[in-house]
Order: sequence, then C-alpha cells, then structure tokens
Amino acid sequence: CTVRIGANFSRQPPYGNLRAFQTLTTPKTSMSENNETKSPHMTPAFVGPLKMTNAIQSTSTVHYSSLSAIAAKLSSSPSYSNATKFIAQTTRSMAGNAPGSHIDGKPTLEYVKGMPKTFASMTNEQILLFAELEIPEACRECIVRDVMVVDNVEYDEAMKVFEKIAETNREGMTAAAFPFYLGMGVALTAGYASFPLVFHKETVEWFNEAFVTSELPPKEDLETYFEVGAASWEWMEPILGHISFFLLCMAFSRSQLQNLGIRPYYHWQRERRSRLLIKSYPQYDAEFLANYSKCDRLVEPHEMSP
Repeated sequence: CTVRIGANFSRQPPYGNLRAFQTLTTPKTSMSENNETKSPHMTPAFVGPLKMTNAIQSTSTVHYSSLSAIAAKLSSSPSYSNATKFIAQTTRSMAGNAPGSHIDGKPTLEYVKGMPKTFASMTNEQILLFAELEIPEACRECIVRDVMVVDNVEYDEAMKVFEKIAETNREGMTAAAFPFYLGMGVALTAGYASFPLVFHKETVEWFNEAFVTSELPPKEDLETYFEVGAASWEWMEPILGHISFFLLCMAFSRSQLQNLGIRPYYHWQRERRSRLLIKSYPQYDAEFLANYSKCDRLVEPHEMSP
C-alpha cells in the first residue's frame, strides 16, 4: 500500500526506498513534531500519514528479531490510529457508496427503496452506458430524452414521437430479411427433398428419366428402400458429396469471417437502415438514432419493457 504525501507526489515516478520517498515528498522545512504542518504543502489531512512514515523510518533503523516487534512498535505510535483512519476514509470514498447506504457490505432498506425499476427512472449516465451495450430499451430512452430536449415536450409526448421513429425504422425490414429467409428455405427444401430422391422408387424413376437417363436394375432388385437407395446412389453420390464438400468449405470460411468480425450483408443492411433513419429525422441526435436502428431485429421488433 502506498500513501501519497504532498500535492506533487502523483506526478513523480515510483521510488525504490524510503529515504528517496521522504526526500522527494517532504518540504524543505523541518519535519519535527512542532513544525511539520507549517509547510504550505502540508495540511492537517496529511499529518497522520506523515507521522506513519516517520514511525516506519524510526523502526527501520532498529534491528528486530521478528516482524511482531515491528508491528508492536508501530501500533504503539500515537499517529498509527490517525493514519489508519485516514486510509480507511480514503478507501471508503473510492468505493462510491453513499454514507449509510451499506452496513457490513449489505445495502440498507432506505438505500434499496431508491433503486430504479424501469429504464425511464434511470439516470442519464446509466441510460448512456446501457445504450452502448445495444440494449433496446436504453436506446429508446436516449431518443425519447433527446426528443424532449429538441422539441421541448414532456415524456409522454416524446414517446409518441419515438413510436413514429420506430415505425420508420421498420420500413423495408422484410426486404432486408429476404436473403436470410431464402437461404433458410433452400436449405430446408433441399434437406427434405434428398430423402425421396434417394429412397422413394417413383421419385427416383422420375428423376432418372428427366435428368439422368441411366439404366435401372430390374424390378425385383427395387423392392425395398435400401435397394432403391443403392440404385439411385450411382448418380446421387456425386451431387450430395459435392454439395457436402461445398458447405464444409463455406462453414470454414464463415468461421474465419466471424474471427475477423466480418458480416458483410448483415452489417451493410444495418448501416443502410440507420442512414435512412438519420436522414428522415435530421433534427435529432444521429448517434442515438443509429444505435436504436442497429439494435432492432429483422424478424419482429423487441417487446419493450417500461
């Protein structure tokens, strides 16, 4: 633990020994008990830690046989308790808890009663923090509060303006989501269609006549699904095998894109939608509008909590 003494100590580099510490942080005036507070650099708040340093220096010149003897000498010093109180008060102030808000590390009833339960009751700083994490309710609150300032209206009126902004942001959302629906539909259709194309006799015969024109085994060798699959595998194996290898390569490529943080189409449509929203409402903060637009989902809007 390092106790900072003097107004200029925070600008100094760390020191390797106590002698250099006192030389660089102590005023040129005498450091005796009678005149240690006379320096313009010293205030009563620093007297306790300074005495603590003097006590440590005095003990460092004496050879003790154990650490317990050093601790006993320090505890017997009248300035020991003052320094302890000073450090404890500094630690509590750094913790950020209001006096009386916690007892034994646990919140009090009065402190808990003031806990915000909705995003609307949070402070501006809390809302900005959650908005940077792309939480939809926080992004909404940023826009609502910006509307209140720009339009000079109350919360309820600003919420009505936000609803219009949200509707504008949803325009063209189905078209932006179409490539994702298309990819999902093609994958599901191809996956389920592969079963009859391989194992269903009538479907295999139709596909063979339309696209393959290969000679099938006699009917007595096509009596079971497995026999049909063995016959159709002659032309289905290259197709399914190549598609499987292609998808394997695409999956590997996608994993590398994820490692690089690249989602080309997804990021493009988000940026495009946010630019359109900013262009539609230029009077409001562009960053707030962009954050809300980017956190909105393609399928359906979030169910906002209060």
